[in-house]
Amino acid sequence: MAAADLPDTEKPKQAEWTHVKSKSRFRRNAPRPSPKPPGASSKPDEPRIHKSVADITAEYDSFKTRWRDTACHTKLRELVETNAAKHRTVRKAVCLGVGTFDPEDGGWDAKRRTYIQLDGFLTVVEVMSELYKETIPCSFQEPRFTPNDTEFLTNLGHQVVESPAAFEAVDEDTLVFAVHMYRPIYEAALEKASPAMFVGTGWDVWDEFATMKEGDFKCMSDMHASHSHFPFPQDGTYTTFSSTCLYWRLTPEPSIPLEDQLVEEAPTVAPDSSAGKPSGVVWERSAEDKTAPEAKVETGAQPS
Repeated sequence: MAAADLPDTEKPKQAEWTHVKSKSRFRRNAPRPSPKPPGASSKPDEPRIHKSVADITAEYDSFKTRWRDTACHTKLRELVETNAAKHRTVRKAVCLGVGTFDPEDGGWDAKRRTYIQLDGFLTVVEVMSELYKETIPCSFQEPRFTPNDTEFLTNLGHQVVESPAAFEAVDEDTLVFAVHMYRPIYEAALEKASPAMFVGTGWDVWDEFATMKEGDFKCMSDMHASHSHFPFPQDGTYTTFSSTCLYWRLTPEPSIPLEDQLVEEAPTVAPDSSAGKPSGVVWERSAEDKTAPEAKVETGAQPS
């Protein structure tokens, strides 16, 4: 029987077919958001409120107080105090990439790591300043610093600079403190000069895990060969200073002027007041009788 001959009650209804197709489309497409109630207006994203300088300072003081009572801090002080006398004097210090003190997600671990690395850097500087009895100027370079981060460090008496100023400031009297940085940062910091002291990922770690060809990262391998290196004290169960090494250049042996070397090397010879006398003969005058004739004693000869 043709569809045209079917009774109206047996013909498929268009509304039913439309309903089926609508359900199929609903499954494939994401649901539409419900309409907003009348009068509701869309709000733009609220601007982020940065942590105040006072809040950053208070947090730093809190982390600092607790960390300075740990074995990590004690061992770090001892490391610097024990080795300062025989190693190069540090005249200035540069801290690279310490991170922001006001992370966007507000994560506690990230904040703690930044504050402790900051105080580790300042502890090294503080101990050397006490030993040298002079102030060591400190510079910080970190692209993520907020204006309040900068003001916080400035209030502590330090300088915040823009890249590449810190890299260009490195010389042979500098401490470079750069924990967990990428290789290009280290290369930029070590390109101009090999610093007096360096704190960062050690050459052993790069040599073991990094894919490098012979001669790659030469500034780091050269420093590993020329400097003393010490494992950086670990921060308990935290990874604050994991895989971190402290490199320190030995103080060169004092050079002796050429004139002094010649004096030291010359043999000691008794003044010869009797020119023309045979060698190997010592001329002596009796202490008791200064008018007595000189007695000749030949070296190695038995008296007659």
